Amino acid sequence: MYFEHRARLAILKAAVDYALANLDGPPELGMSEDGKFFFFRGLTYHALPTSFHDGMDWLRQQPNFRRYAAFWQQFLWGWGGFCLDDRKDQEFAWMSRYSGIPASEIPTALEAFDRFFPVPNGWFVTPGPTDIHMLKMVPMVFQGIGAHHRRVQYSLGDNLSTLNPSAQYMLSDLGKRINCAVDFLLS
Repeated sequence: MYFEHRARLAILKAAVDYALANLDGPPELGMSEDGKFFFFRGLTYHALPTSFHDGMDWLRQQPNFRRYAAFWQQFLWGWGGFCLDDRKDQEFAWMSRYSGIPASEIPTALEAFDRFFPVPNGWFVTPGPTDIHMLKMVPMVFQGIGAHHRRVQYSLGDNLSTLNPSAQYMLSDLGKRINCAVDFLLS
């Protein structure tokens, strides 16, 4: 799961770089001026799947797309690939501070995987009665780092119950994720 998300992150980074190099869109295919050979500068781009072309068109329209690869790296490996639904405003404000993307644009930045790597029902789920809205397939160890990150951000110390969640299983979900990361580090 880690390597798959890492590959998606590398593709997103390449897409951002490509969009920066070609702000007006992909280079055109065509003949050279003398008509003797094809101009291939855009050939590899035009050979990519339609979902990638659609993703590139969407990406170029986003005002802060330059920061998307760094944002997603932080979201996956620092925030654990999830956000707390009942605290979205505060979570998005923190993500904004780390990434430089305005908090109001964080929901749009979170659409990037759905735009470039579409899967049935999207990449995000809320598994059961919890406030954790998470990206599919993020390794539990990284979710543990994200849960610990929340413990630090919310100044919870060892007592997660002061978070006072609105969902029944959120505290135990966060605790299990932290324990998983600790067990992994101790093994």
